Amino acid sequence: MKFRTDKYILIPISMAIGMVIAGILLSYLMPSFSGVGLIIAGTMLIVTGVYVATKPIEHFMPDERINKNTDKAGYHAFWIMASVVIILNLIDMFTSVSIEYKYAGHLIFIIGIFSLYTLRWYYNKKGGL
Repeated sequence: MKFRTDKYILIPISMAIGMVIAGILLSYLMPSFSGVGLIIAGTMLIVTGVYVATKPIEHFMPDERINKNTDKAGYHAFWIMASVVIILNLIDMFTSVSIEYKYAGHLIFIIGIFSLYTLRWYYNKKGGL
């Protein structure tokens, strides 16, 4: 198995190794701070980096169809999020329910991300012109 050793692989893997080392040092030097999160995140990044290093760089370059579908999905996901904000404003204006956006912001963000990935999957599956 051949590994790529360009800067796009070595820099993220070295940063991930640094995260693991920092997590181990923090857990030993400061017992009240748990560095388990850094260790797990660094390990996941190392595994991902090794997986990416085994693939050729051409494997990760999107073609024009993928770019077009991603742009189209992002455009429609934005309008879905804008519609959700408008609906929440109308609910707030015409009912006695008081909606605070510091709590509704998470919902809007989740709807936007979910709609982006769902629409991107749909447009890639649909294909066509």
